[in-house]
Amino acid sequence: MAPTVKYYRNALVPTADVNDAVSQAVNYLVGLDENRQEILDRFSVDARRANAIVLIGHPLAQPDVTESLQQETMRVHNAHRSRLEVLSYKELLDSAERSLQPHGD
Repeated sequence: MAPTVKYYRNALVPTADVNDAVSQAVNYLVGLDENRQEILDRFSVDARRANAIVLIGHPLAQPDVTESLQQETMRVHNAHRSRLEVLSYKELLDSAERSLQPHGD
């Protein structure tokens, strides 16, 4: 697995691989927006304001950067986006495990 963060001017930033994946997802969202009516007519699915998740990387791919620093870098990156989120495979699995935990209701 490729690294998802790198140091740039003494700060961690997403790598080119992350930015390429985000750009690809944005292009998909643009396509959905531009073809909304056709998608609605053909599939009865309203694609207006669809969201995307880019699933990329794992903290173990970068043992030289702590998991918490990797997560914080992506949180900052995600904070500036409204229709797209970047998650690592581990974050997805952790979220799934939490959702399966019994609640004390």
